[in-house]
Amino acid sequence: MHKIISIVLGLLILNYSFAQEKQNNRPQTPVPPFPYVADSLVYSAKGDTLAYGVTITKPTGKGPYPAIILITGSGQQDRDETIFNHKSFAVLADYLTKQGYLVMRVDDRGNGMSTGNFQQSTSFDFASDVEHHIEYLLKRKDVRKDRIGLLGHSEGGMIAPIVASTNKAVNFIILLAGPGIPIAKLMAEQNEAIMLSSGRDSLAAKSYSNFFLKAMPKVAAASDTAKAKASLEADLKAWQANEHPNRVFGTTGIHDEKSLSNFVNLVVKQLYSPWFKTFILFDPQPYLKKLTCKVLAINGSRDIQVLSASNLQGIRESLAFSGNKNYTVEEIPGLNHFFQTCKTCSAMEYGVLTETFSPIALEKIGNWLQKEINGK
Repeated sequence: MHKIISIVLGLLILNYSFAQEKQNNRPQTPVPPFPYVADSLVYSAKGDTLAYGVTITKPTGKGPYPAIILITGSGQQDRDETIFNHKSFAVLADYLTKQGYLVMRVDDRGNGMSTGNFQQSTSFDFASDVEHHIEYLLKRKDVRKDRIGLLGHSEGGMIAPIVASTNKAVNFIILLAGPGIPIAKLMAEQNEAIMLSSGRDSLAAKSYSNFFLKAMPKVAAASDTAKAKASLEADLKAWQANEHPNRVFGTTGIHDEKSLSNFVNLVVKQLYSPWFKTFILFDPQPYLKKLTCKVLAINGSRDIQVLSASNLQGIRESLAFSGNKNYTVEEIPGLNHFFQTCKTCSAMEYGVLTETFSPIALEKIGNWLQKEINGK
């Protein structure tokens, strides 16, 4: 997901200097004057100590308007979900506001104008933030109370169903590269896909993926770091005993006791945080199965972080199980995790591409909203 989360520490180091060449060429980023109202403000949630820095864009006029809350992906994001100077949420808000929606985008905890401790928070805390945003919108006279929706990207596509599964004020959700399978399995697939995109041997990538799926949930579930390290070390040695040394070295860098110890320490340090422990043990399907609101779930066919085939199928099966009839699940050809039209479609390409968000994907969202929300 965001920040290219990978337990293969050192395998995927984003080349910022390589991506820097075209960072200033972002033609889709909206610039004023806007043909709509754009307000930046800070609000505090009732009964909570948190304050949220937000931008609200809405059509000119009194309204009320259907409203959409944008939910960022993994990692501490600003309200525009800025990555490599791509401001995908600014692009989305611009497009959706021009379609007649009031759009709310928010700085993550501890970022920008929002308060709070991001490092000690989990996905469930971020879901609580979204609950506050809904409460805030319900108090505004320019919001249609029966047309409030959530749009989540990546981890945001996991948070949206958590909220919508119990909050009846949510009329619809849009999942952009949202998870549809248990996160441990998603990340095992992610690691394999990232390795393959970086030129790793396919058998080695598959072997590491299998090891990851077996070992990492146990690390997260361990009661303390000592037990987490012991568990990971035992699984690593068992894997080494049954795998060619070149495959172990090629995916982890482990070749002796010292490198094994370094790998264990680094992985546990990364994994043993409140957010990661919760995240990797999370299964989105129980929440998806409770959804009764309208759902649009889309993903790019070239996404190597949330693979479209398995995750869209997981979403589709979960929604069918729930008996929900109002959903659309679709793969869009040629798009990466950030819904850019990609060429090599590797993570290294994210910052090089000048496109921030595919016009085809924007139109797909707009057409669905016109049919399912505006037309009702």
